[in-house]
Amino acid sequence: MNENEGDLPSILRPVYDDGELTVRQDAEWPVPGFMVVGVRPHLATIADLPLELALRTMTVMRAVRTIMRDDLKLAAVQTYQEDKFVRPHFHVWMLPLWPEVLRQHGINPRIYESNIAEYIRLFSFPVMEAEITRCATVIREGLREGLAAFD
Repeated sequence: MNENEGDLPSILRPVYDDGELTVRQDAEWPVPGFMVVGVRPHLATIADLPLELALRTMTVMRAVRTIMRDDLKLAAVQTYQEDKFVRPHFHVWMLPLWPEVLRQHGINPRIYESNIAEYIRLFSFPVMEAEITRCATVIREGLREGLAAFD
């Protein structure tokens, strides 16, 4: 994503970028507000992040989650990170759980009982584009107000 950033549609462009960290809508799964917090340096795991970058990553994640709670009114967000064997690159997924979608489709979001893969397949970019754009705008504006407010 970072190498082809100029070719991305606007819906996938970062809502935050400080040169080392980016926050953007997930490119594969069109769940509104599904943010990926990634580090630009090619580091494979959290253990590879210098402490200062690890702390900044968590600060940005906390700010994004606070905006999701306070401005998007999302009571639940699942956070995932996986170490990859092929093309390892550290990033964290922040998946919002939209209560009405969970209820309507009988989705159980508990990780060990989960059918969360079914949940993310319920969304499509053409149908959700306006809501994805709205969520990204809310998060972008919240982060622009300054991460210092979240300290």
